[in-house]
Amino acid sequence: MSLSQIIIIPIIISIFTYLISKKFKTAGSLINIILSGYILYTITNIYGKWDILSQSLNINIMGNNFNFILNNSPLAWLLGIMTVGSVFLISIFSVSSQKNINNAASFSFLFSILMGSILGVVFAGDLMTLFIFWELMTWSSFFLISSGKKEGAKKASYRYLILSTIGAYLMITSIFIIYSQINTLEFTQVANYLQSIPALNSIILIIMMGIPFLIKTGVFPVHVWVNGAHSNAPKEFSPFLSGMMLKIGTYGLMLLLYLVPLYNILDTSIKFRGLPIFNYILALFGGITIITGTILAIRQEDVKKLVAFSSISQMGYIVMALAITTPLGFTGGLLHLMNHMIFKTTIFLTMAAVIYRTNTTKMSEMGGLIFRMPVTFAAYLTAIIALAGIPPTNGFISKWVIYQALIQKGYIFLSVAAFFGSIGSFMYVFKPLSTVFLGQLKPIHKDIKEVPFLMQIPMYILMALMVLFGVLPGIQMNIINQIARYLNIETVQSTLYTITGAYGAWNSLIIFNVFVGGFLLALIIFVFAKKSELVGLMDTYTSGEYMDDPEAYHYAYKYYRPFDRIFDSFAAKSLTRAYDTFARNITKLGNLLGKTIVTGNGQSYAFYMILLMVILAFAGWMV
Repeated sequence: MSLSQIIIIPIIISIFTYLISKKFKTAGSLINIILSGYILYTITNIYGKWDILSQSLNINIMGNNFNFILNNSPLAWLLGIMTVGSVFLISIFSVSSQKNINNAASFSFLFSILMGSILGVVFAGDLMTLFIFWELMTWSSFFLISSGKKEGAKKASYRYLILSTIGAYLMITSIFIIYSQINTLEFTQVANYLQSIPALNSIILIIMMGIPFLIKTGVFPVHVWVNGAHSNAPKEFSPFLSGMMLKIGTYGLMLLLYLVPLYNILDTSIKFRGLPIFNYILALFGGITIITGTILAIRQEDVKKLVAFSSISQMGYIVMALAITTPLGFTGGLLHLMNHMIFKTTIFLTMAAVIYRTNTTKMSEMGGLIFRMPVTFAAYLTAIIALAGIPPTNGFISKWVIYQALIQKGYIFLSVAAFFGSIGSFMYVFKPLSTVFLGQLKPIHKDIKEVPFLMQIPMYILMALMVLFGVLPGIQMNIINQIARYLNIETVQSTLYTITGAYGAWNSLIIFNVFVGGFLLALIIFVFAKKSELVGLMDTYTSGEYMDDPEAYHYAYKYYRPFDRIFDSFAAKSLTRAYDTFARNITKLGNLLGKTIVTGNGQSYAFYMILLMVILAFAGWMV
């Protein structure tokens, strides 16, 4: 199967998926399982065929020849396998979870288009091909977000669309400017052109291309769409939105940072500890993103909003690591990109399972589900251990490499931000653990059972991957080193179970054996030690205070109120206010543009087109 078929087939089949799903609700998910499974097998078979498997199509548009290129590179292959793998697992989960959903046909239809469009983005070999599929990805994800049941779904989707539209106009303008100068949009030629022109002109074009990538990544301060989109999107789409779609923005940043490469363009500019100031500012935004997402995640009472802000924080690690453009930074960023996809998809799937059974996202309305949903609990526990960066899971490996990269270069603030995010992550991931799974079971939930087995399968697979990559990081390092060599980056020394950093090597096998030994010792003590006596919840000492309500023992609402008091007067309150204010202003801007530009008058539209052409011509003359 060619690259074009890998991309186009999901988009074409989506139409049949929709028609069949209108008759049989679960048919759409089943078709997506078969489709993504076959494409997953196909992409696996093109591993190692870098630059050999490529296609191009030349089209003449108004006297201009546009060469649409598809190319298989190690980086494209990695993002492709991650995309299709995510669709495969989420489609399995959706078979049971969407039985009672009215818009199941639309979901499967759009999900298939989204998969094909993302594959088009990552396998694109030129800017125009990338832009076309980028827009298809934006619109399909917009409709998926807006299909959520919550009242805020439409508002969140429009906020996402407005920011994406701003990014799209900047991207297409930069594309036209570049094409007017070199008559090609092929990545290598564009990279050569950006390195040949004055640095200031190059930086302007790179910023115009980079803003839409930053928006999709959810980096501060253009992160305002992430929380609303994640918390209001359908529960089956949130795992993909956080686990995979945010990474496509990161993919675009990597093209600018390493394929251009930005470092070479700014080599003669002002530097901080050997890093061009532009790169350091990007890393700085990554650090601020970590802090912002962490503080806001801790303060949430809605479980989907908490995990959404957690995603913002974790994306900060990836951007920060990639921006410092060192071998360890590049390796740590890519490791965390892969690992975040695994453990964040798991967290969102477990929360989707809980919502499927409880019909609520409020943590204060849950509790005591550990014995009712043991598999979901085990998956969530494994995922938060990985997110918090605790061995022997995969999350520790990537954070360890990122810390090594930051300390090696002496970036004090970035190191503190990364450390703050790790400490804060313990707080916000423990909150759902304590309030959703532990504590007192609500009387209305006494008959809740574990989700159907089909919904458990993705959890088992993802749990296995978190432990596998935590013990054997060399599996991931193999493709990362191939990407590094493809981009002319120095590789980091590694074996199947070791990684060498700036200040020593990490041996996962030794640590894993220590953990297994400790677990076996604890198991022996548990089995042979004297058991404690089990008593009822109300059979306890309450310091003389009479309590007849079992739910009074379940502490969930305002769980971290002491922490909130510390930040209420400045940081968290200000961040929340700034977040809401910026979001409202974006909405107002969209309404204003809608009233002033979308007039329904054909003459107005013609004027806008002429004005755009004049701006492009002027910009092309300036550059």
